[in-house]
Formats: sequence, structure tokens, C-alpha cells
Amino acid sequence: MAAPVIRSVTADPSVLLPGQSTTVRVDAYHPDSRLLTLSGRVSDPTGASWDSPVRVDLSVPLTVQLGSTAPGVTVTPNPTDPTRFAVTVLAGRGTVTLTATARDAAGRTGTAATTLTVPLLVGMSTEKGARTQRVVAEYPGIRYMRDFGTDGGDADALPELPPLNAGKFVDAPAAVMHVSWKDDVEQLTGWLDGLNRPVYLTWYHEPMGDVAPATYRTTATRVAQILAAHRNRRWVLGHGPIVTRYWLDEGRGNPADWGYPGMTHYGVDCYSRDTETYWPVSRMFGVAFGKVRAAYPGIRLLVPEYGLSRTTADTTGAGRAQAIRDHVTWLRQQNDVDAVAYWNNWAEYQLGDPPLESTAWRNLQLG
Repeated sequence: MAAPVIRSVTADPSVLLPGQSTTVRVDAYHPDSRLLTLSGRVSDPTGASWDSPVRVDLSVPLTVQLGSTAPGVTVTPNPTDPTRFAVTVLAGRGTVTLTATARDAAGRTGTAATTLTVPLLVGMSTEKGARTQRVVAEYPGIRYMRDFGTDGGDADALPELPPLNAGKFVDAPAAVMHVSWKDDVEQLTGWLDGLNRPVYLTWYHEPMGDVAPATYRTTATRVAQILAAHRNRRWVLGHGPIVTRYWLDEGRGNPADWGYPGMTHYGVDCYSRDTETYWPVSRMFGVAFGKVRAAYPGIRLLVPEYGLSRTTADTTGAGRAQAIRDHVTWLRQQNDVDAVAYWNNWAEYQLGDPPLESTAWRNLQLG
């Protein structure tokens, strides 16, 4: 006998944001299946007769399975249709391969595959409260946003982890939040208990000059340890330090100062205040990324904050709009970059009038 054949494996949609689901259909058949049609004639006592063909289904039954070895993928069979599956991807940027297997009673199999894509997350950040509510309304499709935590009633001025039922978590429900905090790292355990949406995590963003590197590495290592032991770790897409482009480039900083065991990502905040020219990607990202990549081969990269001042000669905003498009296009070409958020807050970086710049960013978020 022949082996089963899978005609196609299709996913709709095939591009997913972290935590989203899709429906996958497997179209399979067995070459030895037959549908026989036998001719026949039926008559009644009056002598009337008519043709009545008989169909005999000799199809070979198949068992269809769908699976993936990629992390963060959940496959759920449809309870009423054995050829359909619900697939949820709880992972950052990348390509997920799904493999379908059709098996007959004798154990012969046929396989085929399809892929899902989690794209670069393009988003926007600003101060919490009314400003965040406004950008969410004005820039639909924000996929990535920073939340810097909230200082509580303790004696220090260091922000704790933000509430999960207020602030940006409520104002931007569709965004993957990149959360940072600077207070006690041990509070992470209790905070994770209530987490039910995908996030990135950073303890003490931009620690340069505030925390001794050795102290940072020791403390941040606890983030990896707490996550490894927590039941809700699946919601955390990644974690790692955040430094600035300036510190890595002009400041000649060493990214190894802040790397710690178990980190999965390295964030670089990238700004340009240059009002004479728009920087090429080689200066805006290239030097900083190159140093991180050399120090930690295979590490995933994030641009948690990104902003450009408009040049003096760019009175219409067309130049900044094009620079923004060029920068994000390049980031999309870098397979190790997961997300970028425009810092639409301080006047020198803020997008708005003229509308060319804001329209460019809206389109990039949805691209």
C-alpha cells in the first residue's frame, strides 16, 4: 500500500503578534482510498423502473497530527474537525515551523509543513497617564511600549513594578509591554503571580553611573533565577539590560559590564539630537549593535527607546519621515532585533505637525 499524502497545510492568519492564535487546516488523503459507484436498477410492482447507483466508500482512515518544536507554541486540536487546529504563539520575533503528520492504521505516514511569522514589533512610548492615552488613540496598532514602573510609598525614590490592572497595562491593552523597575528585585515573584499577557523585563534600565557593574550583574541574575522557577514564566518573552547608544559608541562602554547569566536580550536606547543631518543606520545602530553582538553572540536585541530631532533645514518634516522609514526598514532586515518603540514625549523628538512624520510612524507600526 502507498503512504498518506498531505496536499497542503494552511494557516489563516500566518503572521501573529506574541500571544495571538491562528487556525491551521491540514488537507490530507490516502492514495489507496476509493469511492466505488455500482450501477443498479430498481423496479416497483407496476413495472416502472429507474436507475439507482450505489456508492461504496473504501477510503483509508487517517489520523492527522500537528506539532512544533519551537518554544512558546501551543497546538489544540479542533474537537469536531480532526483536520483543523488552533495554534497560539507566545514568543518574540521569529519564524515558527509547524509540521503536520498523516498516519494510516498500518503506521505509514506522510508529512508536510507550514510556517508562521512573528514580526518586528513597532510601537511607541511616552509618559504614563493622559499622554499614553492620547498616543494610543492617535497611533492605532502600537505593538510595543515601555513601562518604567511606579514608585510606591517606601522610603526610596526607586520605582517598583507597575500594577497589572492600572496605568499603561490598561491604557494600552494590545501592546507588548517592556517593563522595568529599579527597586527590590525580589518583588518580581509576587508580580508574576498575576501576569497574564506577554512582556519583556529589565531590572534597572540604563544603570550606567548609578549601579556598580558587579552589583548589577549579581542582582539581575536573580531575575533569571526567579523566572526559571515561576509557573508564569511563559508570559515573559525575554529579559536583559538596557543601555544607551551614546554610552556604547561615543562613551566607549563595554556591554559586558551589564550582561548576566540567563539573560536573553540586550536593549539599546538610540537617540540623535543632531539638527544638522539625519544619521545613517551605521551610526544610529551599527556601532552599538556591533559591540553587543561581539560580546554576546546570538543575543536578541531590542530598541526600547528611539528618537530623532528634526534638522533645522527640514521645515516640512519630510526628511525626518524618510529617515524614520529607513531606520525601521533596516531594523526589519536584522533578524536578531525583536522590537523598537519611538519615544514620542520630549519636544525635541515628538512627532506631530507637520503630519508627514506621524503618518510615517503609523504606517510602520502596521507594516
